[in-house]
Amino acid sequence: MSELKWNYREFLSFLLLYVSHIDMEYSPEEKKMIQSRLDVKTYDRLYNEFINMTDFQALQTIMSYKGVYFPTVDQKMELLDNVKKICFVDGEFASIEKEIMHFLEKLL
Repeated sequence: MSELKWNYREFLSFLLLYVSHIDMEYSPEEKKMIQSRLDVKTYDRLYNEFINMTDFQALQTIMSYKGVYFPTVDQKMELLDNVKKICFVDGEFASIEKEIMHFLEKLL
């Protein structure tokens, strides 16, 4: 687990990696959007951490940042807006992406 070592941009990118993989299709558009937030080395590091985690570990990691990066309703809404953007970046909002949005709204 990350142990709260990520800055906001890294955390958000990890969250977006999680969401973008939920439909089992990591589109080139999703990848490009996430990569645009980070330098290549940081993206590669976060991607490798993500790929080597179970779904449960990834969710635990996301939740470990709750008090840091989204403790207020406004900050939570900002995060969810970014999640919506990654869901729509490939031109389609799959039903599983809708479900993860609903899940994250409750979880966060």
